[in-house]
Amino acid sequence: MQTFFTSLYSALISIFQSQRPADYGLYKTDLFSLVGWSTLGVALLLVLAFYYLFNTALRTGLFRTTHWVLTLALAAGLGTLLAHSLSTGHGAEASSYLGYFMVVNMVVAALWFLLLSVLLKRWSTYARTTPFVGPF
Repeated sequence: MQTFFTSLYSALISIFQSQRPADYGLYKTDLFSLVGWSTLGVALLLVLAFYYLFNTALRTGLFRTTHWVLTLALAAGLGTLLAHSLSTGHGAEASSYLGYFMVVNMVVAALWFLLLSVLLKRWSTYARTTPFVGPF
């Protein structure tokens, strides 16, 4: 999976910036995989909390599309925060590359949340049609 995350982040960041920083080796060997797995885990936890904790076990009535969008925004914000905190914690220098990495991880977190929502929503009691109705 390290190759997957390295390819994903490298390709998406290269849309914004083609020049790699001096500490690109750190990103390639450690940060892309660490941040990728962390982002996937956070997105999974938020999907499970939204569909199965709040809308099945607790019956809170948080099944509207607005609630889903707020949870999606939370996932995206946490993705940005994860990219920044894990990168600086592992010694990455503050640079434009780190900024683009944070933006790309925000998008990746939102996409993970959307994909996991489509895959896992059908077994929810109250939110199986959130955010959209269809064969998904």
